[in-house]
Amino acid sequence: MDELLIEAKDKKEELLKNFKTIILSTINKENLPNSSYAPSVVDKNGDFYIYISELSKHTTNLLSNPLASLMIIEDESKTENIFARKRFTMNSKAVTIDRDSGEWNLKMDLMENKFGEPIKFLKTMTDFHLFKITPNDGLLVHGFARAFRFVGPGLNEVKYLNDKGHTQDK
Repeated sequence: MDELLIEAKDKKEELLKNFKTIILSTINKENLPNSSYAPSVVDKNGDFYIYISELSKHTTNLLSNPLASLMIIEDESKTENIFARKRFTMNSKAVTIDRDSGEWNLKMDLMENKFGEPIKFLKTMTDFHLFKITPNDGLLVHGFARAFRFVGPGLNEVKYLNDKGHTQDK
């Protein structure tokens, strides 16, 4: 694997290690998009988990259409160039995790370990749903002409998006 692909994997892992929330794009029953965010954890398989209320548009949307786009993006205050913020977007599919299942307890423990007291309180709210969101492909951008596709289980396989980068007028 060449150095640029290794660097891309490292940048993806850095974003995943440091994120607390995901930007979530969903589609409602009228096929209108909605962007929002949710606190999230990711497990060792690369699946994301969010715990969200039925009062939120994105919950209603995911319950009727499980397809979603996720994005983790570098903090604006930390970026070197506002036009080239590091970001990882993923096409994904969501499923609900049954509140009475062992998986629900395990994933809520992950959330509690990451977010602490607020999750202890929110776990008692019955209008909240735990969603498992499984990405099927991803796109990492970490600078100008630095775009890479991620595919495969856990999005661990990295490829160049293209071989030419940006073009410009002469």
